[in-house]
Amino acid sequence: MLVDYRKCDTPLHKTNPKVILLGTFIVVIASILWTHPVYCMAIFAALILLGKLAKFPWQQIKWFFSVIIIPVVFIIIIQGFTLDTSLLNASYKDHILFYLLPNERVPFKLGGLLYGFAASLKIYMVVVAVAILGYTVSPSDIIQLISRAPFASRQFIFIFSTAWKFIPVIKKQITHLLDAQKTRGMELEKGKLSERVKKLVPIVTPLLSNSLETGDQIALAMESRAFGTKTKNKFIKPLTFSLTDKIIYILLLISLVLLIYTYTLGYGVL
Repeated sequence: MLVDYRKCDTPLHKTNPKVILLGTFIVVIASILWTHPVYCMAIFAALILLGKLAKFPWQQIKWFFSVIIIPVVFIIIIQGFTLDTSLLNASYKDHILFYLLPNERVPFKLGGLLYGFAASLKIYMVVVAVAILGYTVSPSDIIQLISRAPFASRQFIFIFSTAWKFIPVIKKQITHLLDAQKTRGMELEKGKLSERVKKLVPIVTPLLSNSLETGDQIALAMESRAFGTKTKNKFIKPLTFSLTDKIIYILLLISLVLLIYTYTLGYGVL
């Protein structure tokens, strides 16, 4: 996840994880179906409001917005020049904003600009929705949801939960190892790319050693708890649906059906 879970006293943190997961799924479906920038902007604005309601730490994903801005501009420019506007339904799709070359050659069309802008908004929509999901729903609740699925085996749940919980641990170990090398006078930021890669080699051995030691500890814990026996899963904090959660869940299901139905009628399509 882009943002780690934090236990806060907000309405979204108190909401049942199934509701938030369904809302995230709706955002993903909308990003696939919709190509009109106005519809995508409405979803994005709603996500920003939900983020403020959940006290979302926007500073933690600020780096993503700054990194993705160059591909976003590139997508808009390419679509503006190359998109086949015959695939669009809007009446203004063939309106030409300017020409790249003299004698009215290589036109930059409004339809392509709007289509590229909508495609860029889809990236932000999905990223923000998934980030809010990871911030408001604890990993244990997500694992509990997956474990209740009929297709999820114990092995799959264990692999998923282990990867979810221990990747941040490995990231912290890398940070500590880098700090240790810096205190010894190693300048990791200086030199050519090949030189900087060689400087990272001493970090690989202790990182691998720590990872193997962690794996041994996990294996011992699994054996001591008789992992693999055919018993039903038990949870310390079972998920419950409040009346508000049920109402929101039903409204989201209706919204999902309406989203797909209105798409078949041409709404949300540029």
